[in-house]
Amino acid sequence: MSEAPKTLYAVIDTETTGGTPRFSRLTDISIFITDGVQVLDEFSSLINPGIPIPPFITQLTGIDDEMVAGAPRFEEIAKRIVEITENAVFVAHNVNFDYGMLLHEFASLRYSYDRKKLCTVRLARKFLPGHRSYGLGNICADLGIPIVGRHRARGDAEATVKLFHLIYEQSEGHPTMENEKWLKSLPVHMKREQIDRLPEEPGLFYVYDDSGNPLYVGASKNLFKAVAKQLMSKSKRSKQINSLIADVDFELTGSELIAQLRLQEERERLEPHFNFTNKSKSKWQIATHPDLFGYLNLTIIPGDSTSGQTYASKKEALVFLEKISEQYHLCKPLVGLGSACEGACLGACRQTEGSKTYNERVEAALISRNFDKSSFVILDHRQSVNHDQPFVLVEDDQYIGYGLIDTQEEGVGDFHMLKERINPDQNSSDKIAIIQTYLHKNKPKVIYA
Repeated sequence: MSEAPKTLYAVIDTETTGGTPRFSRLTDISIFITDGVQVLDEFSSLINPGIPIPPFITQLTGIDDEMVAGAPRFEEIAKRIVEITENAVFVAHNVNFDYGMLLHEFASLRYSYDRKKLCTVRLARKFLPGHRSYGLGNICADLGIPIVGRHRARGDAEATVKLFHLIYEQSEGHPTMENEKWLKSLPVHMKREQIDRLPEEPGLFYVYDDSGNPLYVGASKNLFKAVAKQLMSKSKRSKQINSLIADVDFELTGSELIAQLRLQEERERLEPHFNFTNKSKSKWQIATHPDLFGYLNLTIIPGDSTSGQTYASKKEALVFLEKISEQYHLCKPLVGLGSACEGACLGACRQTEGSKTYNERVEAALISRNFDKSSFVILDHRQSVNHDQPFVLVEDDQYIGYGLIDTQEEGVGDFHMLKERINPDQNSSDKIAIIQTYLHKNKPKVIYA
């Protein structure tokens, strides 16, 4: 009786001109064919993307226009990619991103590329449990796997091969992932591949109807899980979206914070129908008005992003009033927190404290939502692969922009160095509120000017 042929695995890594397949092209690819124990074949190549490589990407990968000028275009190596991965399982770290990029490149050639696939992030979580982070750089550091050639396809692919070999050994030759529950909720007019290509990384996701009109734009620290959750949701709005959805696209941002900041302008630019329900339009603001005795009273009223500091919900505004009433000894009835005076009040409600001193405390309390210091950089928690450090810059209490920098570079801890690497972005009170909320909830590392 003949022995069944061993399963082959194509471990692949790619570099691109950006974070979304719809508007990006490949610049670098590396493929290692393995049987789970040893490498049997290899193919690596730079790729001329046919479009300029953004300086931001060059900073991260080291790949610039000059390097790829003489490299083959994708159509020149497409046949080789098909041949070397034939009858092999497509394996990558955050496989949906690399697989999605190749699907898009092949689709531009009118070729349907189809392979079974495995994700070493999910496999490592299953067969190599207990690690703090499963980003490629962090898990390889934990396991003593060197990565030679950071941000280049061959270096990352070679490290992924070694990681996969460890997973293969721990799985006793059966590296498989659990069944995906979201498949049962996939609309009949959509293909699995449209969801499969979403990476488990932070960024924005875009939901379109069959005419290419944006239905919804969302931000998440895990794009794949966010869309899968959307498909499985039983809410009335989700069912409406799912009945119309025809395609999903995405943009990687490097961090959830940057995704939330980008989300504001994307919603304004695209005006997706399901982002603008009455509930999502609601903003709240704290208004001041003097009473008959000259004491400033505070009231929560509907507001908008152009009318000063806003709050995403009335509850958020109430929490802020509770906080300042205690910290600044404000009278609760005067700040709209009930009719009984109790706690830290110094007598404003009985006119035993002068209105001038009380009003000065009210004004100081209202600006206390501002930052502790006016100029700083937030080093955001890294949620995706490699050593890229996302950061957000605030200067003179204004949001300036965001960026990514390799943690192995000099100047990662220098405010002025990071300012030179910024991608400028528009400031708004909504974005300031997003940053303030993030600082309060996450306690990230902050570098002051």
